Amino acid sequence: MNRFLLLILTLAVGAPAVLAQPPAMDQQAVISKQARQIDQVVAARLQEVGQDRRPGIDEYNFCRRVYLDAIGRIPTIDELDDFIADQRPDKRSRLISKLLQSKGYPSHWYNYWADLFRVKYVGDKLHHPGNYGEWIKEALRNNKPYDQMAHELINASGPLYKPGNGATGFYARESMPLDHLANSVKTFLGLSIECAQCHDHPFDQWTQKDFYRLAAFSSKTHLRVDPTSDLEKGYAKDRRILKNKSFDEWIVYRESLRVKHAAIHGNGTGFMRLPHDYQYSDGKPFEAMEADVLFGEMPALDHKLTKVKLDALPRNNFGPPINSRKALADWMTAPENPLFTKSVVNRLWHQVMGTELVGPLGGLSEDEMGSHPELTEQLIAIMKESNYDLNQFLSVLFNSKTYQSKALALNANGPDYVLDGPIVRRLSAEVLVDSFLSLRTETPDRYVATEFKWDGFTNFYEKSQEMDVKDFVAYSVNGPGRAAFQRREENRAKQRNGPMGPKQLWRVSCYGHVDGTHDVAKLMGQSDRDLIDGANKEPNIPQILYLMNGHLEHEITTQPQAYLHRKLEGITDPEQRLEIIWKAILGRLPNDSEKSFTAHDQADLIWALLNSNEFRFAR
Repeated sequence: MNRFLLLILTLAVGAPAVLAQPPAMDQQAVISKQARQIDQVVAARLQEVGQDRRPGIDEYNFCRRVYLDAIGRIPTIDELDDFIADQRPDKRSRLISKLLQSKGYPSHWYNYWADLFRVKYVGDKLHHPGNYGEWIKEALRNNKPYDQMAHELINASGPLYKPGNGATGFYARESMPLDHLANSVKTFLGLSIECAQCHDHPFDQWTQKDFYRLAAFSSKTHLRVDPTSDLEKGYAKDRRILKNKSFDEWIVYRESLRVKHAAIHGNGTGFMRLPHDYQYSDGKPFEAMEADVLFGEMPALDHKLTKVKLDALPRNNFGPPINSRKALADWMTAPENPLFTKSVVNRLWHQVMGTELVGPLGGLSEDEMGSHPELTEQLIAIMKESNYDLNQFLSVLFNSKTYQSKALALNANGPDYVLDGPIVRRLSAEVLVDSFLSLRTETPDRYVATEFKWDGFTNFYEKSQEMDVKDFVAYSVNGPGRAAFQRREENRAKQRNGPMGPKQLWRVSCYGHVDGTHDVAKLMGQSDRDLIDGANKEPNIPQILYLMNGHLEHEITTQPQAYLHRKLEGITDPEQRLEIIWKAILGRLPNDSEKSFTAHDQADLIWALLNSNEFRFAR
């Protein structure tokens, strides 16, 4: 049968290795209680608006949904069969716990947080962000509380490539301090203040003066990639000699020095000067502005100079450091901050349910509580009670009947209240690509790292701590040259990491600067991380052509080592083969009308299902 006709017909009808122990019984009781609290608030609103509760979903649908949302891929056939065969009454909560403690959890959620924190492969001055990405992965593996993660990112300082100090990548991500401030506020508070960087905000209360007073907390914080001035004297002579002798050796000398010395300097002076073109009557160009928060309680600062004395000093003087950046981190991440908890709750609800709880992810306001304030307040309370434990908060959402209800396909005739469960939505690029792995191999999470992954820069940083000026010269002159400098260090780092497995069996999160981006994930809309929330889930022609040209279908049906191919091998009963294909791709059994497809070519069936909306959407 023609493949396109078969696709139309199918559209018309559509456990991982564990890293840690599951929650203790008392913690599971707390999770169940908090899940019921969500359901009770939702039920009260449904009764208020006269809307029926959505029906629950069956075990097949639940298994597929929670695999997609918790670890970012569809279940393998074996994982699906194991769950369906489980007769324990609490098997859903057990599966949720198992997934959130598995290797798949940090792999999947790394993609989300790396997009939010904009972990780029190459930045303005940051030559290698591997240490930054590894910091996020380690935070997820250790279930570091979100408020602690945010605080460390905002207040990070010191060497960029020192193992364990990857949080510095958040500041090194961009070279403009004022841009960094605006992006930090949007990232952690969901507040858009970037307009106030240049003028009073035309649609909100924030003024340019407000912006600069907030910027004063992190003033004089900067990325320096070269040795500090007191050390530069020791390197300058050899740098000049090498530059005149060999450009190639000079580049290696410069870059190897930067690996050792690149660092975030400064901890904030508590003062910022207004720009040279400041035009408002409440200040003058270059006037010193004392740090102040946008709202809430102002943290105490120990200024060493008064504003009057600082105004009398040269324009480039911002005062001595007083560690005011820590005060900014304290204020931003405080439970009392009306936007910090609300912003992360809004984000996680949107990621799991597909709807805006409060408002646009980067466009919240201090007093806004969304269309269902009681639900927002309940979720904020749960996040605080959980001490910003992201794993526990997600477990609460997944255990709720609200989450385990039928997904709603939004349309013009839909109900007014849509916070009573998930909506049907397109899979992200990473989830779609990682789901292909569940068809290629029975162990899709096998090569997800469980500990710090060394790269050439972090590896060389450790070695460079014992190197003096002459050692760097010898390294540059006797080394492999500019083209092979980084490659050699990467090869040495790989020896420390141990076997990583074949790249075709890597999950998207395993890719990085050296290994290159995942081309198919990019094609499917993976974020380039230039902007916050830069991923694109809208379909395009290249995506359609990739799927319809049958590259994946050919691989999993013709290659003997492919998981689905091996599952079908030796099975002669047409109905049994059909059942295996349906469970592998759609995560369910074929219905009565679909059982008539047994006469069709197996490869055509697989191709049609992979191109169906049922496969490409979370439901």
